Amino acid sequence: MRWDARGTIALLVSALVGVTAGVVVGLTTGAPGGADARKDPSSGSTTSAPGDPLGAGVPLVNLDCNANKTILVVGFGETRGFLDNAKSANPDGGVKYLETANSCDTVYGAEDKFPPTYVAYLGPFDDPSEPCALRMSVDHPTAAVSTLRPGARNHVECLCVLQLNEDNFPQLAVGMRATTRDGIYIRALQRLLIDIDVNTAVVINGHYDSVTSRSVRELQELNALDTDPPGSVDLQTWRMLRDRACVAQDY
Repeated sequence: MRWDARGTIALLVSALVGVTAGVVVGLTTGAPGGADARKDPSSGSTTSAPGDPLGAGVPLVNLDCNANKTILVVGFGETRGFLDNAKSANPDGGVKYLETANSCDTVYGAEDKFPPTYVAYLGPFDDPSEPCALRMSVDHPTAAVSTLRPGARNHVECLCVLQLNEDNFPQLAVGMRATTRDGIYIRALQRLLIDIDVNTAVVINGHYDSVTSRSVRELQELNALDTDPPGSVDLQTWRMLRDRACVAQDY
């Protein structure tokens, strides 16, 4: 059999062309796992955007200072977990979040802690009684009301803002069967007592215990208030407590 040099060369050239074409196609389309590979959209990962850097489906809206505005802080943190919780707790919507480094220099998280990176909030509100009504409800027991006043280092004390009536201010006494709403008011009362500095043993625990009652009774005696039983909190006692604790508040 004779060796056909021309035929062999033709076959080699054809093979080389095929290999080269395959390499070009592979580089153009991007091989799996290569530098240009794209993540499968069905993988469940969330892509962040400039208006939502945490990718939680909630708009990032930073806030400038405005002494006449307040917000209801419904969560804060460094990653999107707190935003997911805020969305679940507020199914009607309205939740936004801000980056504290690019917003008003005010208190957002715990009063004695370094500010968190991100804060979830409702608002802003023109009247502090609006976020305070939400804050003192069972729907937002752990929320806080913050003023957009520059340099503020304390949250708005809602007991100083809400209209004083029996609908807004429950009666409290030792041994009562406290509801969730009562517990919110007891904690707020205990905070007022600490601000007044009537008894350093008061602890913010949401229980109308003997220490809380004794502190209230001491103030009632100082202000000649007659309640039945002594140490319980009725509307006139709420008024007295507000007069003493809220005098320095300016919202």
